[in-house]
Amino acid sequence: MKTYSCYSLFFGIFLLTLSSVHSQNIITDGDFSLTTEIPSYFEGAPPANIWWTWQDHNVIAKASIVNQQLYYQISSSGNQTFAVQLIQLGFPLEPLHSYKLSFDVKADSNRTFGVFLGENWGNWTSLTGANNYTQNATTEWQNINIEFDVYTVFPEHKLSFDFGKINTNVYLDNVSLTDLGVIKETTFAELNSSNKDINNPGYRPESMLDREFIDSYKESKLIIYPTIIRTPSTTTWSGSLSDEFTQNLNSVEHLNLGVRKEKLDPGELKGQAQYQFFQNDMERLGSEIKEKKENKDFYIIPEILFEPQREGTLFVFGIHLFILNHEGENAFSFLLNSHHPLFVEAKLYAYNPDENDIEALKQRSLEVAAQAFLLMLEQSNAQLN
Repeated sequence: MKTYSCYSLFFGIFLLTLSSVHSQNIITDGDFSLTTEIPSYFEGAPPANIWWTWQDHNVIAKASIVNQQLYYQISSSGNQTFAVQLIQLGFPLEPLHSYKLSFDVKADSNRTFGVFLGENWGNWTSLTGANNYTQNATTEWQNINIEFDVYTVFPEHKLSFDFGKINTNVYLDNVSLTDLGVIKETTFAELNSSNKDINNPGYRPESMLDREFIDSYKESKLIIYPTIIRTPSTTTWSGSLSDEFTQNLNSVEHLNLGVRKEKLDPGELKGQAQYQFFQNDMERLGSEIKEKKENKDFYIIPEILFEPQREGTLFVFGIHLFILNHEGENAFSFLLNSHHPLFVEAKLYAYNPDENDIEALKQRSLEVAAQAFLLMLEQSNAQLN
């Protein structure tokens, strides 16, 4: 979807002169004005900074350049969206920067397609997020923009447009990736308000005490214990994380919150899946609360679970927020993982992390827990009223 008018050309040059280095296109030949052929690679390492294709063995498709636009003729598209890919590798990214991916697309008939930008090989970690993968093309040119934050970078990055599974020809033009600069700091109150439309903030199992908690939490005393940080073989605690968690909640809703420095020990991590970890830890923590025989209203214990590093990348496996009454019974506890939008949007992973990276992962995890808690309260109140 190119514009050839002199006015547009002049205006474009003027804007380019005023813009900073961050506005330059990181993608090579995004307007397909220099590319004449699109090679295919099935094995070996393809060169960086060129357009090329990868196709599954049962695919019949051909990418070519027509009028300085990418034309992908697809006769037999395979069984998966990723079976037909237009790819570029080799572009650099900066950690803690925001980016915008932009492109023009149309198709011979309405269809969906996939867009991946993230780690090449390794764990194929998406930097744009799973919620931005599926896009729509119509028979008219349209411009699509995807803005995303990068908290970690990888040895090599990949951009791919995935056109498999649907036998419909596609046209692509004006692909650009621009650096928007350092990630804008957002207050927790702003962060929470931006997620009002999320209808699944996490998984909360039913509890006989749900209604009691919803009816009384605003007038109740809520005691927050140090955050538990788990790996398959270690358990540590952080009072400072729970202090920050408390401050985040207070910035949005005034609650009667208290902080304890005493650690609660969930014991050895047991189970074969997250829900088992969640249930077993809640039972042991509940027993500790019950033994204290205090007459406080509710107790909150945050918990973060980390995976072992995979291909150099450390992932947060899950987040738990245990909310128990003074008898140690489940009042409003819930868990989050990569099935939940808040979790995915937070990009809870880091490549070759140092201590600062790991601390940032913990902080983002508790921001997610606090957002989910407030959204669940809001949704539960709406359902009851």
